[in-house]
Amino acid sequence: MNKQQIWKPSILDETCRRMVISTSWVYRIHLEEQRLRDSIQKLLSIYPILGGRVNNDNVIFPSCDIQFEYLHRKGSVENLIEKNTLPNKYEAKFDSKKTLKGRFPLVSIKVTDLADGSVLSIKASHLLMDGRCFYRLANALMALYSGETPDADIVFDDSVIPQIHLPDSFDTSMFYPIPKTALLSVMWKKFHKTRKQRILITNDEIMRIKNKAGVTRTAVLSAMVYEIMGRKVISIIQTADHRGHVKVIPLSYGGNAASTLSPISLSADLPTEEAARIIDDGIKRYLKDDEKYLPEYLYVLMNKLPYLPFPLGDAWKRNPACIICNSFISFGIYDEMAADGVTPAYAFPPALPDPVRFVPTPPEEEGIYILLNL
Repeated sequence: MNKQQIWKPSILDETCRRMVISTSWVYRIHLEEQRLRDSIQKLLSIYPILGGRVNNDNVIFPSCDIQFEYLHRKGSVENLIEKNTLPNKYEAKFDSKKTLKGRFPLVSIKVTDLADGSVLSIKASHLLMDGRCFYRLANALMALYSGETPDADIVFDDSVIPQIHLPDSFDTSMFYPIPKTALLSVMWKKFHKTRKQRILITNDEIMRIKNKAGVTRTAVLSAMVYEIMGRKVISIIQTADHRGHVKVIPLSYGGNAASTLSPISLSADLPTEEAARIIDDGIKRYLKDDEKYLPEYLYVLMNKLPYLPFPLGDAWKRNPACIICNSFISFGIYDEMAADGVTPAYAFPPALPDPVRFVPTPPEEEGIYILLNL
C-alpha cells in the first residue's frame, strides 16, 4: 500500500487555484475504453499525484482515482470539425468548487465514441499544473495507449520554486499599481460580448517574417497581433515559462512555472519585421533578468501587494492598450497525441480567458491560429 504524500502548491500554483486547463481532441478512429482505462492506471503509477485530492492548502496523494467517463453517442466527428464548435456534452466533467474542497478529482477525462471516431476531453486543475505540464502528461497518456513507454520526466517538487523573502523596500519599476477602477474593466470583459476571431497564419508567412527579422515564431505572431490591432501605440505582454531560466526551476518541474512578463512597448506604424524584433529583444531581455524579476513577482504575490507586471486596466478595457499573448505553439497538441500512429484530426484548445492565444492548426492546414478574445 502506498504511503500518502503531501505536495504543497507554490506561490505561482496558488494564483491558478480556481482555474481549469483543458483541451479536447477529435480522432477519426475509435478509442478503446479498456485500453484507455489501463493506460490511465499506468499513468497514475508513474504520477500518483494525479489521483490526489486538495486538503486545505495541500494536495494529498495517492488517495483516489481520477474521473473517467466513456460514452457512446450519435453524431459525427466530421460535423464537429466542420462547425468548429464543441458542445458541452462532449467535455469532461469538472467541479471546481468540489475540487478545492477535496471532493472531486484534480484530473478528469471523458471519451465520447461517435459513428466515425472519438472525442477525447481532458480537464485538470490549474492549481496542479500549467500548460506545458498538462500537455506532457496528455502526451504520456497517449504514448501508453499506443503501447509505448513515455519518459517519466516530470517532477512535482514543492521546494523548487522558493518562498521569497526580500527587504521591505524593493524595486517596483517593473510593476504597475492596480487602480481601483481596474475591476470595472475586468467585469466589463466578463459580462459583455468580446471580439472573438480565429485567424490562420500560414507557415510560409511566419517563416518569411521570421527569416527576415531573425526572431522566434512567438515574436512573429505577436507582431501580427500588433498589425491586426491597427499598428497603433500598444504594449504586448508575453506569458513566459521560467523553467531553465531561473536556475532553481529545472525543465522537469511539474506545477506552474509560467507568468506574464512586463509589457513591451510598440509605437505606431512600425513595419511588422521591426515590431517582431522589438518584441523578441524584449522577451530575451526579461528572461535574461529572470533571476531578478521572478523573485520580485513572487514576493508581490506572496504578500498580496497591489501590483502586477502589466497595467490591468489597460489590458481589459474595450480597446485595450495592452495585449496579453499566451502561446501554446511549443506544446504537443497534435503529433504527440497520436493514438496507434493516428494523429488527431482537430483539437479544441483551452478555453482560458486570455485576450490572445497562439495555437497550432491541424496538420493539413500547416500554420498557427491566432485566437482573439478582445
